[in-house]
Amino acid sequence: MENRDKIVVLLAGGRIVHRSEAEKDKEQRQETLLSNAELAALLPDDLKDLTSFQEWSSQPISNCSLRMCSDIMHMAAGYVNDEGARGVVVTCDVQGMSELAYFADLVWGFNPPLVFTGSIFHANTPNSETSLRLGQAVRAALSGFCAGKGALICMGDAVYAPADVISISNSRSAGVLAFPETPLGIFLQPSGRLFPLRAPRARQAKSIDTVPARNIAIVSASLGDGDLILKAILDKRIEELDGLVISAFGDGDVPSSWPPLLRKILREGVPVVLATRCPMGYVQPMDNFEGSAAQLLEMGLFSARGLTPLQARIRLAIGLGDGLKDDELRRYMDWQGEK
Repeated sequence: MENRDKIVVLLAGGRIVHRSEAEKDKEQRQETLLSNAELAALLPDDLKDLTSFQEWSSQPISNCSLRMCSDIMHMAAGYVNDEGARGVVVTCDVQGMSELAYFADLVWGFNPPLVFTGSIFHANTPNSETSLRLGQAVRAALSGFCAGKGALICMGDAVYAPADVISISNSRSAGVLAFPETPLGIFLQPSGRLFPLRAPRARQAKSIDTVPARNIAIVSASLGDGDLILKAILDKRIEELDGLVISAFGDGDVPSSWPPLLRKILREGVPVVLATRCPMGYVQPMDNFEGSAAQLLEMGLFSARGLTPLQARIRLAIGLGDGLKDDELRRYMDWQGEK
């Protein structure tokens, strides 16, 4: 088989594998996917024969649903389980990479590595990092260090656990930030080997066949806002809602007008997860007042602890898709292994 003992680079979009060209008489630019031969030419010579390129989709990641994330995982699993690939590298848009990679990390239970990479800039941008990023991602997937560690993100001359990565820029090459931990490994030289730094946190991978819940909404708390959205959900679409994530103020607090609305949502059987909108924050029931985290958790909301709202949404979708509910779902959302 053509992919046996190779690293399959699954092209799931992203500027890293596209050129950008001006359209005639238009301000917008048109993206064109590089051919497999063009991509292979960007790899160091020692990696060319060890790499195979396979296209999944060139559509923007903003069109990607959680069910489509699951499709990508099944395709990647097919390469390693059915075709004997040594690992898989997935290229995608950095704007959604942290979400896609975190989804993957929750269900990738295979030993061959699954590595995500991307670039802020198009492949034909002067001084583009396409060649460097692709080469490093393939080297990471070939390294024994990355085997059995779930999904990983290779960006900025380093390898990260998805739970530690957040996108912070759409215009700078340093468009990701790892926190609060150091990278799992770094490249001592741009084209050199991967140097391990630490092991990732323990993981609880679900089955690759887990079908994520479809309709998980995020409602963000801001000064004097949010009531209208919660009321609209209750009045018009509550029957379609599988779960809800509250992106709350710092410790997990919300406006005092929210608890009655959240009680109604809970009575409808919809699980509600409390997360903090602070990128480096944790849900902390420090005080007790109307709308406080302490009150909301006592009401029955699940704590996301240190997960971001985006991560909490994905984890809730996977947990519900696995059939978890009540205390089992609470333990899954509250599990301390990742963050």
